[in-house]
Amino acid sequence: MSPQLPKMRQWLDRALPLRPPEPPPGRFLRVAGKAVHVVTDGPQDAPVVVLEAGLGGSWLGWDPVVELLADRCRLVRADRPGLGRSEPAPVPPTLAGRARWASAVLDALRVRDPVVLVGHSLGGLYAEAFARLFPQRTAAAVLVEAASEGEVGPPQPLPAARIRTARAVGETLRRAGLSQLVAPGLRRLGVRTQSQLGRDPVDAGSAYRSAYGTGHVLTEALVERALFRDLVAELEALRGGFAFPAVPLRVIAGPGVEVARHRALAAMSPLGRYDEVPGTRHLVPVDRPDAIAGSVSEVLDALAAPASPVASPCRTDRVRTTPRK
Repeated sequence: MSPQLPKMRQWLDRALPLRPPEPPPGRFLRVAGKAVHVVTDGPQDAPVVVLEAGLGGSWLGWDPVVELLADRCRLVRADRPGLGRSEPAPVPPTLAGRARWASAVLDALRVRDPVVLVGHSLGGLYAEAFARLFPQRTAAAVLVEAASEGEVGPPQPLPAARIRTARAVGETLRRAGLSQLVAPGLRRLGVRTQSQLGRDPVDAGSAYRSAYGTGHVLTEALVERALFRDLVAELEALRGGFAFPAVPLRVIAGPGVEVARHRALAAMSPLGRYDEVPGTRHLVPVDRPDAIAGSVSEVLDALAAPASPVASPCRTDRVRTTPRK
């Protein structure tokens, strides 16, 4: 076989983005009357780790992290409503609403024990809100680039109008058959501009079409973007009324990025620590999945040996793991 054939097949997969997306891995659950796409990996009886993607993300973006952790924990990746392969919800996202939704997903999976939350970027806001609203279901947390960089301040006016505009743009592109092209394209652009690696290791064959190629993904991503500052304001309100549980907490981010805010996040728990991760930009799951896996392993070890010291309060460390090449 010519060595050029695999490259040609990959080029054809990208050149024909409007082909129907292939069936995804995992399964579908019925939650609040809607189909939710869930991918689980790892031993059934192991501690549960819930992976929450960033803005517009899907299960696929966590693949490199899952590969490093699947032998020691049960990893749960549930696409939020309208993202990945989950059916859209009739109402726009709120942190409280998504926390209740995530709790219902865990119920549907028959997860009873507290879970480890891992949230990247906007997913970190969702993870923190869940921990505050459902402390009894939270065993530990790892927040990855979760500070609201550049989004501090009051929410923008007219949220209903912003939602209508986002949905109108998404629906127009969907009806034109272009959303299946634009959504994967925006993901690739984000990887090129927000990662050190500059390419996504999971972007091969039809993977992106499966994860981002349904017509509703772009619409939901636009709605999340339109409401980002509203979600930040909601989190500030939750912080005033609901305490963060005293659980093992790791906050990790690229060098020199929003350091004061990330340290403040680590200080939410007496068992919190901020780690600076070299060799990465915002998309840590792309650049340094090993750093995320290391933080998850650390909190799992702490949970397995609760009598041992877990962390010095609010300590700041530098992750020494060698960056990916």
